[in-house]
Amino acid sequence: MYPTRRAPTAPLRGPAVGALAGALAVAAHGVGGGGVPDSAALTLLLVTCGGVGAMTTHLPARFHGSLALVASLGLGQLAAHAALTLTAHPNSAGPDVPMLAAHAVATMVCALLIASAERLYGPLVHVWCLVLRGEPQPISTAAQPHISSHHTNPVDALLRASISRRGPPVRV
Repeated sequence: MYPTRRAPTAPLRGPAVGALAGALAVAAHGVGGGGVPDSAALTLLLVTCGGVGAMTTHLPARFHGSLALVASLGLGQLAAHAALTLTAHPNSAGPDVPMLAAHAVATMVCALLIASAERLYGPLVHVWCLVLRGEPQPISTAAQPHISSHHTNPVDALLRASISRRGPPVRV
């Protein structure tokens, strides 16, 4: 069997999925009525989203489509919600409808952000490589300008050049 290759955007996708899943899960949790998490919830959320990001980074290249992106973000949102509810309100049966809607919207926003960043990744890296590893361009040696020996004083030459030679219109 062939070894699985990672996609070229894997170093970008994994941390982005982890960070955005955590940040938007906190925002969606607060909008959905979950409140502001305490330090224990944030610590558990950090570990959970780090694991989701690491798993997403090490997915093979064939799993880097838009469906896999939404699935990994959905998993990240579910894991983040579980981490937030374990410490904040452990006796709740499940998320209510506004919180589910907020997590779903957060998942779609994250998917759009990461897909846009991946689309820009190739051209940006290409330009960056050209700038950093570009071949040195030859410097053209321009011919030295002709300096007239007629005006030896530079102030005199400047004054002569600034005098206008145009006069009033000639009457016919």
